[in-house]
Amino acid sequence: MQGEEVRQSIIKFGKIGDWFMGTLVDDTRRVPNRLNPAKGEQVVYRFKIISGSWHDIKDKVVSETPTVALRGEVWSYFGNTVTQDQMRNAKIGQIVAMKFKLEKPPTQPGYNPTKVIAIKLGAMDDTYQGELEDVDMPV
Repeated sequence: MQGEEVRQSIIKFGKIGDWFMGTLVDDTRRVPNRLNPAKGEQVVYRFKIISGSWHDIKDKVVSETPTVALRGEVWSYFGNTVTQDQMRNAKIGQIVAMKFKLEKPPTQPGYNPTKVIAIKLGAMDDTYQGELEDVDMPV
């Protein structure tokens, strides 16, 4: 069978400097935190991408080739409690930018470093007309 391979639509920042900017189109999905259930649920944020580039992570290996998102694609980002605090005032239809700024050493041996993600809430996207609100897309 021929055709194009479907790209994974989950944003994972693998290298410092990875970033994206997009219009928030959904923040209603909650999923259990598989890495640390004690930290509660993660929110799945969906964005209609304006632009962005990041190094994906597959099987704990960071890709050397960056993923370049195309304008209009819809990508999901899993937000932990820190992200949820930063995004609590974001509105559907608002432009949001995220950038992987730095890594902090783990506080407990055997844990991964903490990724510090800078989040900026921008203006409302006047081109967004709610066109994705009724579409039930898997994450």
